[in-house]
Amino acid sequence: MHLGSDVCDFCIMIISDANFAAACIVHTPDGRTHTAAFDDIGCLLAFDQANHDSIDQRYVTDYDSGDWLDATKAFYIQSPDIRSPMASGLIASATQADADRLADRFRGSVLRFDELGTHAEPGGPANTTEETAPATPTTDTEPPGADATTQEISE
Repeated sequence: MHLGSDVCDFCIMIISDANFAAACIVHTPDGRTHTAAFDDIGCLLAFDQANHDSIDQRYVTDYDSGDWLDATKAFYIQSPDIRSPMASGLIASATQADADRLADRFRGSVLRFDELGTHAEPGGPANTTEETAPATPTTDTEPPGADATTQEISE
């Protein structure tokens, strides 16, 4: 994944913050595979709903370390206080202890992959309130500089 230049396969926004990145391996009708990349975990979930049968593996990045995790084994923190790129309000963690710490920090809840469901779609209710519905995608971390960063997916 090339931060600052690759675009999300769901929302077509530039992927600029590794803390929220996700990816999956997709099988195409002609028998090939390719990696789909996402700027927000919510984009992965929405893409998954439309392409579930053609997806082999799903990956998310650990919010703290940036390491790639098997999405089905990760712990998720969901909160309106998490300013993810497409407003899903989701971040991922490798361990229950780290997820609990992040849930306290962001005043959120800890979920597992099978609990995420459709309520975590980008721009959905997970990251909006009556007072502050984001008009444009934002992040809670500074985007990287002009130099694109490359990350590789590995298990």
